[in-house]
Amino acid sequence: MCTSFQLRAKDSTVVVGRTMEFPNLMDAKITAVPRGFKSAGVGPDNSVGKTWTTKHGYVGMDAFGRADWLTDGMNEKGVYASLLYMPGFCDYTPAAGKKADELIAIVNAVAYVLGNCASVDEAKEAMRAVAVWPMMVPAMGFVPPAHVVLHDASGDSAVIEWVKGEMVVFDNPIGVATNCPHLDWHLLNLSNFVNLTPVNPKPITINGVTISPLGQGPGMAGLPADISPPSRFVRATAYVAAHTEIADSAACEMAAFHVLNNFDIPVGLVRDGEGGAVQDQTLWSTISNLTDLRYIVRGVDDPNPIAIDLETTKFDSGDARQVDLPTGTFATVVL
Repeated sequence: MCTSFQLRAKDSTVVVGRTMEFPNLMDAKITAVPRGFKSAGVGPDNSVGKTWTTKHGYVGMDAFGRADWLTDGMNEKGVYASLLYMPGFCDYTPAAGKKADELIAIVNAVAYVLGNCASVDEAKEAMRAVAVWPMMVPAMGFVPPAHVVLHDASGDSAVIEWVKGEMVVFDNPIGVATNCPHLDWHLLNLSNFVNLTPVNPKPITINGVTISPLGQGPGMAGLPADISPPSRFVRATAYVAAHTEIADSAACEMAAFHVLNNFDIPVGLVRDGEGGAVQDQTLWSTISNLTDLRYIVRGVDDPNPIAIDLETTKFDSGDARQVDLPTGTFATVVL
């Protein structure tokens, strides 16, 4: 359960917002990876798959403390990549018949793209040069199903998915992504909501009786409010499409912050069946300014976002660096 979207400002700033929902934090850390970092995909039986040395430094959110296993991030060229969950609609390419130097697991995909690519077009080509095979992640006990969401500083956007063992690339002019089913279905489903409008409807008269709308916002009556992926896709599209013109970079970051607030899922709202165990909650959210190269993170245990400036981050050499998500409480003010 994740939601992502792209916003653009009048000054051409491109910002991507994303929430991360999961039953647990997966030991996620904020990670910075320098240029020259040697990385490798995972092949069957823990063999070495595709190897590469990073051309571009990047920052992001890792999984299980592995600097080369990212679920979200952006690089110093303004490329963004992330993994969003895709249960029931993700059929990776079988490893059989593939050369070892072609293989990566889905947990390698974000680091592979960010370390090598300076645009969405380059990311598409890089992904076509490898095969993502169904690797079981030991800490999870299953093969994590996911699709890869891509954006760059030009505003280009795409989603990479796997259908019947084949990789499929969808261009994504809307810039919104959630989870299952496949992106083309979500885009078609928007046709069911073309009646929605941010403009308040005018009163109507029936048999001489004037009937006025109740309060503000009835133009969006019918906007789905549940937490399912199709509903969140429609809702995120509506928020992006209806947003008034955004002036500049700072305003675009703040706009993304406020849109993200609408997808913050509190613990307990999503459960596995009636009376079932608590499932997904929003564990962290990110705002990626692909123009001014700022990566902003807000964790579940601290309401205060923190920003990382990629232009001042040390990407020249060395090993990957990781820090824990901040934890804290609301500050107390004495008046």
